Amino acid sequence: MAAAPAKIRDAERTRRQVLDAAEELFARRGYEATSLADIGTVAGVSRGTPSYCFGSKERLYDAVLERLYAERTAALEPAFAPLTTWAGADAPEESLETVLTRSVAGYLEFLRGRPSFVDLFEREALAGGERLARIEGASTVMEDAFAALREHRARRGLRDFDVTEVVTCLVALGYLPVAHRGTMLRRQGLSLDDPGFVAGRTRLIVDVLAHLLR
Repeated sequence: MAAAPAKIRDAERTRRQVLDAAEELFARRGYEATSLADIGTVAGVSRGTPSYCFGSKERLYDAVLERLYAERTAALEPAFAPLTTWAGADAPEESLETVLTRSVAGYLEFLRGRPSFVDLFEREALAGGERLARIEGASTVMEDAFAALREHRARRGLRDFDVTEVVTCLVALGYLPVAHRGTMLRRQGLSLDDPGFVAGRTRLIVDVLAHLLR
């Protein structure tokens, strides 16, 4: 009877290995240039295992995107929860800039830790984004937090800002350095591994957002 849990663990481990390999190859090569056999080889399993676990390359690709967006949501929820709380508080003890810094830092930390998310997003943008459209709509942590801030804007002394514009600005300013870590950043002698660069980028984004909100 003890063998069943071990088999379940083995199956979960194999599935995770396939997802990890698929994420790496899809991000590095793109969807069309990646085969299920290649994924099996990189995952260290038989060439037919990815098909056995996921059925098709398209379903495996969706599973990769779903996992990335789930991890994005898991990372952003604690980062943006203080902003939602601040928006509805009777007398916030912290400044807007302090709370925004926490949110922006959480977003940047996720992007730095999972550059494959950015790489896949870039490839999807070039391909028209049809596959990504099936997944990304479920991740609305940023939109929800800034919508709460807009709802309470009057007593927080904020302007009647556009939530979509603010989120777009945040994503663009945080996303670009990761997407161009091997081009623009490298040419300018900058690195995502430099705490000074990350801290400076965080301050810049917070300053821009505070300007838009006020």
